[in-house]
Amino acid sequence: MLNEEMNDTFSLNDHRDKIYPRIFLLDELREEILQTLGEDADVDADFPIYHLWLKDVALGFVVDRGEKYTFISKRHLGTEMTEEELSALALKNFERDFEFRLVETVFGCYQVCGDPDHCVTAMFVAPMWEKIVAPMGKDVVVAFPGYDLLFLTPADDEEGIANLKMELYKIHGMGIEKPLKDYLFLYKLEKKEWSFVMCDDYTPD
Repeated sequence: MLNEEMNDTFSLNDHRDKIYPRIFLLDELREEILQTLGEDADVDADFPIYHLWLKDVALGFVVDRGEKYTFISKRHLGTEMTEEELSALALKNFERDFEFRLVETVFGCYQVCGDPDHCVTAMFVAPMWEKIVAPMGKDVVVAFPGYDLLFLTPADDEEGIANLKMELYKIHGMGIEKPLKDYLFLYKLEKKEWSFVMCDDYTPD
C-alpha cells in the first residue's frame, strides 16, 4: 500500500503520466489533514480536489511517485490545468495503466482483482467498470471494505448477499490496513446508476 501525503509541492506537468483518480472517505481525510497541518491548515486550499459520490465516499486525484502518492489540491493546480482537464487526464491514465478481472471467491461472491492500490477506484472509471460487470448480465450489489477489496454479487442472489454481509463482518473484525467502510451499494446495469443500500436491511426484490 502506497503512503498518502497531502501537503507537498511539485509541478503537475512533471508527472502528467502518473496522475490517477483515487477514492477516499471525506470526513476521515479532512480530519487527517487537520492533524497533519495543524493550525496552518487552509482546508479550502489544502483539501484534495474531489467529487462527492455517495455517503461520505469521494473521488479525488493523486500523483503516484513510486514510494508515495500525493493528493492533488487547488494549491497544486495553479495555472497548469483546470479541474476538468485534471479529471480527464487522470481517468485516461487509469484506463491505460491498469487492468482488472472478475474472479469467484471462496465465500460464494465475486472479487475484482488487479493492482491492489487501485482496485476500488476501478468502479469509478465508467468504461472499465462496465467491462468488469458486463459478464454478470444483471444488477449487482457491491462492497469495498478496503482499498484492495472490491466484492460484488448478483442483486437477486439472496445467498450471495448473505455471504457478502458475513464477509464484511469478518473483515471488520480483522482490523485491516487502510480500511474503508462496510457499505453496500446497488448498481443498476441497464441504467448505469448507483445507490446506497443499508447493509443490515437489504434483501433481494
